[in-house]
Amino acid sequence: MESTSDGEIAEAVDSVFAGTQTGANKIFVVTPVNADKISSSDRGDTVKVVPSGGSYEYEIETDLLRPWLNGKDIRRWRCDWSGQHVILPYYVEINENGVREANTYTEDEMKAEFPKTWEYLSEHREKLESRESGKMRGRDDWFAFTYPKSHHRFELPKVVAPAISMDSRFMLDEDGSWYYKTGYGIQFIDELIEDTDSLTAQLNSNALNFYFKHIASLKISGAYEYRAQYIEKLPFHIPNNQSIFNEIGEKVNIIVEITDLNSKTDRFPEAYIGAYNGEIDYINYTWQTRRYPVNAKIDEDDGGEFTVGAGRSDTIKKSEMYSGDREARKKRAEYVHAAVDGRNVKSGEETTIPIPRTDDGVEALLAELEADKETVEETSIDELEAEIDEAVYDLFDLTEDEREVIEEYLEVF
Repeated sequence: MESTSDGEIAEAVDSVFAGTQTGANKIFVVTPVNADKISSSDRGDTVKVVPSGGSYEYEIETDLLRPWLNGKDIRRWRCDWSGQHVILPYYVEINENGVREANTYTEDEMKAEFPKTWEYLSEHREKLESRESGKMRGRDDWFAFTYPKSHHRFELPKVVAPAISMDSRFMLDEDGSWYYKTGYGIQFIDELIEDTDSLTAQLNSNALNFYFKHIASLKISGAYEYRAQYIEKLPFHIPNNQSIFNEIGEKVNIIVEITDLNSKTDRFPEAYIGAYNGEIDYINYTWQTRRYPVNAKIDEDDGGEFTVGAGRSDTIKKSEMYSGDREARKKRAEYVHAAVDGRNVKSGEETTIPIPRTDDGVEALLAELEADKETVEETSIDELEAEIDEAVYDLFDLTEDEREVIEEYLEVF
């Protein structure tokens, strides 16, 4: 493959960089209850959030929120995103030398521009100052991350890879809005950054997976270490045959769209309620038993009232589920069922479910959910990946015998 490549990935990469560290994920990492993915362009609004380390709701500005990934969330092509966001008290600007750099907001700027976020952070000031054995205490930037890394790079197109994996698991992040803790970002040089999707396809292909497994360090568990020293040695092709690259890019785009849509259905109703324009009520329920996952069911009593239950100890029956019409009550129960079924919850954990106030709104969001599920089921990612593999084989001009060797090897290793 070296002889038919355009060089090593190292020649195409501007940087391979590790993720950032907040030093207090239970405070900085939050989950919105009435919005889906919030990006750097979502400014001037507020959302309700629940910290990962608590159950109380807070209202904060969208301006400083970015999607957050842990290493386990990084998947092939896309992420298995939980809906978590990180509060980022930083901004990126171009300095006088034309270089992107990240800076921390000052205390005065935080108070003036993001008063609700400042109030939230101030409520947790003691814990934030105690990080690193109290090293953050007395500092003007006590609300900053303990180990901020590469913040000027995160909002550019990149590929994200986990530190350890059994197989190639490169995630395309063309929007440049994801933040993560465990893993590596791979950013290509300016001349190739627009081809990040096609280069991701090469990295995820059987051809390069085979190559990687012959040069990388294998752990006792059978997983491989995706270190920069190995990734940078991978062969690659630049887009000198634009028609093939366009074809590969189109297939990658379909895969990520379907993967994103599947992730969206898993985050019902939060992923849907943000685009809903009607009035919203909130169902709050505290779980009595740890459930990994919730195996929910819908029950109807003799009076035509519906409840959503899990096991013997958890039954959701709230006034927000009531309607004067039986079919509407059933739809509301189906809505709550879709919101909790399959989720992991702890005993004592409170779940907040945003639900439209009108019956028509409930029915509309359920219909949108079902339509999205049908679209996901109608698309075969396996078939698209097989077509990408063939296209990459063609790029490297591999013979049928060489392709067969790769396929047989990967069935075993």
